[in-house]
Amino acid sequence: MTIGDFLNDLAAKTGVQNEPALVDLLSNSEFANHEIDDSIAQRINGGLMSLDGAKNNREVLNHYKPIVLKAIDEKFAVLAEKYGIVDEIAAEKSSYSKLDILERALATKLAEAEAKGAGGQKTEEVSRLNKQIIDLQNKLQSLTTSKEAELKTLREDYARQQLDMLINFDLNGRRYANAELGDTNVDIARSVLNKALQAQNAVIINDNGTLKLKQAGNTELDFIDASYKPVSFSDFVSRTLAEKHLLEVQGPGGDEDRNKKPPVIDLDKGGNRNTSKFDASAAASLADLE
Repeated sequence: MTIGDFLNDLAAKTGVQNEPALVDLLSNSEFANHEIDDSIAQRINGGLMSLDGAKNNREVLNHYKPIVLKAIDEKFAVLAEKYGIVDEIAAEKSSYSKLDILERALATKLAEAEAKGAGGQKTEEVSRLNKQIIDLQNKLQSLTTSKEAELKTLREDYARQQLDMLINFDLNGRRYANAELGDTNVDIARSVLNKALQAQNAVIINDNGTLKLKQAGNTELDFIDASYKPVSFSDFVSRTLAEKHLLEVQGPGGDEDRNKKPPVIDLDKGGNRNTSKFDASAAASLADLE
């Protein structure tokens, strides 16, 4: 690797690649073209992260998350003593679940306070009505839970189908080396893409019609390469298919768009992908359940 390439990579991480002083320094071709050992350059480059790289780095997240949760746990410990739930809080390992325990304790305290306010006296009629209310609430909860599960499954199926449709749109719009294979190219490309995603612990998400790559372990984090740089879905697909020699070879001066052909896609008046028929069908199915 040349010193020029090495310094440009480091400068890009801090956003100073266009600084006049750096440009002036690298204009010295004798200096900029001097070679340095790749292994040293990669170790230095890989050990430094940009702000975007740090935001999407799981090790950084795992370092700071326990620090934040520790402060929350300490506050829960104080509240546990106040509300007499020390054992329950101590037994629960999840900081998020401790909030549910605290909520139940507060509800119990509130109910006790209301009972004392009424003199602690409950008539037989009140007890009977309360039992009926509880029974009805339990039945309603059972029905609601069943309906919510059915709706959740249908929504997940709809989201999965829409994601598959968008991925196939992209793959169908590329120029393949073996054009005579027709739609079989898309099936082959999808299989290769799935294997690459699994191997690199990446997943594809549908962000309002835009395909993005995320980390499989935490879809809040963007997928990043070895240099901690976010990778777009389009770049990942192009690189993966090119490595397997599935794409049409570009001629001199070509760009990435040469590997794409205009897919046959229904567009709306704004020029966006028109998924109205697909969305309407899914919405109708959801409406039947609600």
